[in-house]
Amino acid sequence: MRSAAIAAWLAGFLLLDLYANLVPKWVGFAIPAWLGYVAGFFVLAFLVCRHGLGLRRAADVGLGRERGWLRQLAFGFAVGFGIWAVKNLVFAAMGKFELAGWRDLGYVVPLLAQALVGMFLASAINDLMIRGYGLAFCRRFGLMAWYLLLTSVVYALDDAWNEGFEFGNLAFSLVLGASLAYTVVKTGAIWMSIGIHWGGNMCFRAMSGFDGNGVVRLEHVIDGPRFEYAGIAVTALMFPLLVFALRRCAPPDQRRSTSPTLSL
Repeated sequence: MRSAAIAAWLAGFLLLDLYANLVPKWVGFAIPAWLGYVAGFFVLAFLVCRHGLGLRRAADVGLGRERGWLRQLAFGFAVGFGIWAVKNLVFAAMGKFELAGWRDLGYVVPLLAQALVGMFLASAINDLMIRGYGLAFCRRFGLMAWYLLLTSVVYALDDAWNEGFEFGNLAFSLVLGASLAYTVVKTGAIWMSIGIHWGGNMCFRAMSGFDGNGVVRLEHVIDGPRFEYAGIAVTALMFPLLVFALRRCAPPDQRRSTSPTLSL
């Protein structure tokens, strides 16, 4: 029975993962088609979780709106945006690019508005599919001790849909995935993870836009392994930052407890 139940959960994840990664390639990224894809994902996730797996509450997949959920989302956004901003400062100091100026307001405002909404939805899809679904799975089968490792590996493998199986990309995804999963373990929700994802993606779009043209004009952009290693090192700083922040913000009784109910 347990093996059959696990197989059903894995089939549900595979369905969501194939939808999330293949449908955009078929429908394209025009705004109406992409918004239809987003709506379709959340409908599919609801059907899989509610009618396929018997989950009845949003909290089962980490989307419960307990006290402090908006603060968790906002804090995560600040951390994600901040870490990506530091990464770009390090890249600039290393000579990865030169800042040639700023684009006009008529270009910047629509870009940032589109990125703000689009990156939130994209981040929510990824976090619900991997960390939210993984949270419900690990709780159901008593595997929470493996949650951080399991979801980090799944996140790295899933990211290979876009980045390929290169060592640098896999290492980066594992490092980032561990930080994202840690927030779920400590808070019992995926809001902070969504926020980190959202903030990091927002900073990335501000620099690079959707077609390589962001808020700033960059010249003499170069690539190389040293930039990958620097990016991984800066991203790794997120984990101790989150450990410190989440322990500092937890009430005294929760600091001594292993129960993931921190509201921040």
